[in-house]
Amino acid sequence: MFSKIDTVHILVRDLEKAHRWYEEILELEQVFNSGKYLVFKIGVGESTLTIQAGEVRPSSIKPILFSDALEETRLKLLEKGVEVGKIKEDEDVTYFEFYDLDGNGFEVCEYIPL
Repeated sequence: MFSKIDTVHILVRDLEKAHRWYEEILELEQVFNSGKYLVFKIGVGESTLTIQAGEVRPSSIKPILFSDALEETRLKLLEKGVEVGKIKEDEDVTYFEFYDLDGNGFEVCEYIPL
């Protein structure tokens, strides 16, 4: 029925401020601007991240981003002033959490080598 996740859609309070944050802090490449929403490429996959101005509400949905260098990624975000959680381990995965300017939650994970 479905062949892939097309995009993860996130509401933000200020689109221009969030645009700068996602490009500068998360180092995502903008690939489309409709004037009402922005689409960013994430790594090598086909799925994208879309931000749009709107009413930000708490959500139980959390995008999980993958990193081949979890500790370095966490330190880089800390250096850029992002509040990040501690690195945790869950079976074969290590991960940490962080939030964007509007409190939208993200997780970054890395598989533990066997």
